[in-house]
Amino acid sequence: MAMLKNLSALTILLAITIALLPRATFATVGIPDCAKGVTSDCGFGFFKIIVLGDTSAPTGECCRQLVKAGKNCHNQFVESIVSSRKPIRGTISDVYRRSNETWNNCSATSFVSPPKPAH
Repeated sequence: MAMLKNLSALTILLAITIALLPRATFATVGIPDCAKGVTSDCGFGFFKIIVLGDTSAPTGECCRQLVKAGKNCHNQFVESIVSSRKPIRGTISDVYRRSNETWNNCSATSFVSPPKPAH
């Protein structure tokens, strides 16, 4: 019985913690200017998928926003999260793998031309 109470308390604490997590999005401080066109909802969705290991797929609109921002911008976002030492699910290699999977899936399904690379 005591273990069940502890488990319930832990579950509630986890739910509160997740609900109160700052929305780590492209629009927050430290996120590259190139990502200003990515909404906070899409940015938070990408954060959950890439960093927290959420298995849901981004919406088509979020993918269009990501591809429009460009691969370099996407990589800058991921690097800013990795270098911030925020808690992640799995290893840093897992974050990079999920990042690449997300980019590849979005770029394959979005009919938006990414920005040309700066020289």
